[in-house]
Amino acid sequence: MNALRDVPESEVIREVKEVIDITGLEIQRVNVGCFAVGEGRTKRFVRTAKKGTLDYEGYDNYGRHVGIECKRPVGGRLSDAQAARIADINGKGGVAFVVTSGAEAMELLKINKCI
Repeated sequence: MNALRDVPESEVIREVKEVIDITGLEIQRVNVGCFAVGEGRTKRFVRTAKKGTLDYEGYDNYGRHVGIECKRPVGGRLSDAQAARIADINGKGGVAFVVTSGAEAMELLKINKCI
């Protein structure tokens, strides 16, 4: 059995949080979802963030926007909205990427001169 198949996305998110904490970057976890508020005629739905928002977003030590999307090593798939956001951030001078481990996040932060 492939050990990477057993790594859940929540573990990757935890590892990346440790990397962010170590580096001191101002990057925060962003949970995207929708929930109902109120009842009956006053019931409405609230979206917590725009579709495609990455797992972690913030800025690096030079003020550039940084986005990190975490996926499990085997079977994790990027949505079209996430791919579009990554392309948009990178196209506008920010840094955005997908990782499958904390070590990969650290490496990409170094390669992109975020730290």
